[in-house]
Amino acid sequence: MKAKFILFALVFVLTSCNKNEVYDEFNRDFTDNRWESKDVRSFEFENMQSEGICELKIHFGHISGFQFKEVPLEVEITTPDGKVETLPIVLKLIDESGKDIGDCSGDICDVFQTIKTFDTLEKGKYKVAVKSEFTGPYLPNVLGIGIVVEKQK
Repeated sequence: MKAKFILFALVFVLTSCNKNEVYDEFNRDFTDNRWESKDVRSFEFENMQSEGICELKIHFGHISGFQFKEVPLEVEITTPDGKVETLPIVLKLIDESGKDIGDCSGDICDVFQTIKTFDTLEKGKYKVAVKSEFTGPYLPNVLGIGIVVEKQK
Protein backbone atom coordinates (compact mmCIF):
# COMPACT_ATOMS: atom_id res chain seq x y z
CA MET A 1 0.00 0.00 0.00
CA LYS A 2 2.85 2.36 0.88
CA ALA A 3 4.44 1.74 -2.54
CA LYS A 4 1.18 2.68 -4.28
CA PHE A 5 0.99 5.92 -2.29
CA ILE A 6 4.58 6.83 -3.15
CA LEU A 7 3.96 6.03 -6.83
CA PHE A 8 0.78 8.16 -6.80
CA ALA A 9 2.60 11.04 -5.09
CA LEU A 10 5.46 10.84 -7.58
CA VAL A 11 3.08 10.87 -10.56
CA PHE A 12 1.18 13.82 -9.05
CA VAL A 13 4.36 15.84 -8.52
CA LEU A 14 5.66 15.10 -12.01
CA THR A 15 2.37 15.96 -13.71
CA SER A 16 1.35 18.95 -11.60
CA CYS A 17 0.95 22.16 -13.51
CA ASN A 18 3.63 24.79 -13.88
CA LYS A 19 2.95 27.47 -11.26
CA ASN A 20 4.26 30.13 -13.62
CA GLU A 21 1.80 29.15 -16.33
CA VAL A 22 -1.19 31.45 -16.74
CA TYR A 23 -2.63 29.68 -19.81
CA ASP A 24 -1.69 26.81 -22.11
CA GLU A 25 -3.79 25.44 -24.95
CA PHE A 26 -2.73 23.40 -27.97
CA ASN A 27 -5.09 22.72 -30.89
CA ARG A 28 -4.41 19.45 -32.77
CA ASP A 29 -7.47 19.50 -35.03
CA PHE A 30 -5.80 19.64 -38.47
CA THR A 31 -7.25 17.38 -41.16
CA ASP A 32 -4.46 15.45 -42.91
CA ASN A 33 -1.92 17.62 -41.01
CA ARG A 34 -2.79 20.58 -43.23
CA TRP A 35 -3.32 24.12 -41.94
CA GLU A 36 -5.66 25.62 -44.51
CA SER A 37 -4.83 29.18 -45.57
CA LYS A 38 -8.21 30.60 -44.46
CA ASP A 39 -8.19 28.77 -41.11
CA VAL A 40 -7.73 31.12 -38.13
CA ARG A 41 -7.15 29.45 -34.76
CA SER A 42 -8.54 31.40 -31.80
CA PHE A 43 -7.70 31.06 -28.13
CA GLU A 44 -9.54 32.81 -25.32
CA PHE A 45 -8.56 32.93 -21.69
CA GLU A 46 -9.40 34.92 -18.61
CA ASN A 47 -6.60 36.15 -16.40
CA MET A 48 -8.06 36.06 -12.90
CA GLN A 49 -5.66 38.55 -11.28
CA SER A 50 -3.24 41.17 -12.50
CA GLU A 51 0.20 39.62 -13.02
CA GLY A 52 3.67 41.09 -13.44
CA ILE A 53 5.79 40.43 -16.51
CA CYS A 54 4.36 37.64 -18.69
CA GLU A 55 5.41 36.17 -22.02
CA LEU A 56 3.05 35.06 -24.76
CA LYS A 57 4.52 32.16 -26.73
CA ILE A 58 3.45 30.35 -29.85
CA HIS A 59 3.57 26.56 -29.63
CA PHE A 60 3.89 24.99 -33.08
CA GLY A 61 3.91 21.22 -33.55
CA HIS A 62 5.16 19.76 -36.81
CA ILE A 63 6.53 16.62 -38.38
CA SER A 64 10.33 16.32 -38.12
CA GLY A 65 12.23 17.32 -41.25
CA PHE A 66 9.83 20.16 -42.01
CA GLN A 67 10.38 21.41 -45.57
CA PHE A 68 10.43 25.11 -44.64
CA LYS A 69 12.94 26.93 -42.41
CA GLU A 70 10.32 29.34 -41.17
CA VAL A 71 6.59 29.93 -41.23
CA PRO A 72 4.98 33.37 -41.52
CA LEU A 73 2.12 33.96 -39.10
CA GLU A 74 -0.17 36.77 -38.13
CA VAL A 75 -1.20 37.01 -34.48
CA GLU A 76 -4.00 39.27 -33.32
CA ILE A 77 -4.20 39.98 -29.58
CA THR A 78 -7.32 41.51 -28.05
CA THR A 79 -6.82 42.75 -24.49
CA PRO A 80 -9.53 43.12 -21.80
CA ASP A 81 -9.93 46.83 -22.59
CA GLY A 82 -10.75 45.98 -26.24
CA LYS A 83 -7.46 47.11 -27.76
CA VAL A 84 -6.37 44.99 -30.73
CA GLU A 85 -2.73 44.50 -31.67
CA THR A 86 -1.73 42.68 -34.85
CA LEU A 87 1.75 41.16 -34.96
CA PRO A 88 3.43 39.73 -38.05
CA ILE A 89 5.53 36.79 -36.81
CA VAL A 90 8.18 34.70 -38.52
CA LEU A 91 8.33 31.39 -36.69
CA LYS A 92 11.81 29.87 -37.05
CA LEU A 93 11.77 26.05 -37.35
CA ILE A 94 15.17 25.08 -38.77
CA ASP A 95 18.56 26.57 -37.92
CA GLU A 96 21.30 27.53 -40.41
CA SER A 97 22.85 24.04 -40.23
CA GLY A 98 19.53 22.45 -41.24
CA LYS A 99 18.63 21.05 -37.81
CA ASP A 100 15.20 21.33 -36.22
CA ILE A 101 15.08 24.13 -33.64
CA GLY A 102 12.30 22.53 -31.65
CA ASP A 103 12.18 19.78 -29.11
CA CYS A 104 11.91 16.66 -31.27
CA SER A 105 10.96 13.18 -30.18
CA GLY A 106 10.86 10.66 -32.99
CA ASP A 107 9.15 12.37 -35.91
CA ILE A 108 7.29 14.94 -33.79
CA CYS A 109 8.74 18.40 -33.08
CA ASP A 110 7.47 21.19 -30.83
CA VAL A 111 8.72 24.74 -31.22
CA PHE A 112 8.03 27.48 -28.67
CA GLN A 113 8.74 31.09 -29.63
CA THR A 114 8.04 34.17 -27.53
CA ILE A 115 6.05 36.66 -29.57
CA LYS A 116 5.14 39.29 -26.96
CA THR A 117 6.15 40.28 -23.46
CA PHE A 118 3.55 42.02 -21.31
CA ASP A 119 5.01 44.36 -18.65
CA THR A 120 1.79 43.70 -16.76
CA LEU A 121 -0.83 41.13 -17.70
CA GLU A 122 -4.01 42.85 -16.58
CA LYS A 123 -6.97 41.02 -15.10
CA GLY A 124 -9.66 40.16 -17.65
CA LYS A 125 -10.46 38.27 -20.85
CA TYR A 126 -7.95 37.97 -23.68
CA LYS A 127 -8.36 36.66 -27.20
CA VAL A 128 -5.44 35.54 -29.36
CA ALA A 129 -6.08 34.64 -33.02
CA VAL A 130 -3.34 32.93 -35.03
CA LYS A 131 -3.38 32.74 -38.81
CA SER A 132 -0.89 31.17 -41.19
CA GLU A 133 0.39 33.60 -43.80
CA PHE A 134 1.83 30.77 -45.91
CA THR A 135 1.34 31.57 -49.60
CA GLY A 136 -0.01 28.17 -50.68
CA PRO A 137 -3.54 26.82 -50.19
CA TYR A 138 -2.36 25.06 -47.00
CA LEU A 139 0.72 24.61 -44.83
CA PRO A 140 1.61 20.89 -44.81
CA ASN A 141 2.86 18.64 -41.99
CA VAL A 142 1.32 20.67 -39.15
CA LEU A 143 0.48 18.70 -36.02
CA GLY A 144 -0.88 21.58 -33.98
CA ILE A 145 -0.79 25.23 -32.95
CA GLY A 146 -1.24 26.73 -29.54
CA ILE A 147 -0.33 29.49 -27.16
CA VAL A 148 1.30 29.57 -23.75
CA VAL A 149 1.24 32.51 -21.33
CA GLU A 150 3.84 32.33 -18.56
CA LYS A 151 4.74 34.59 -15.64
CA GLN A 152 8.40 35.49 -15.50
CA LYS A 153 10.28 34.61 -12.34
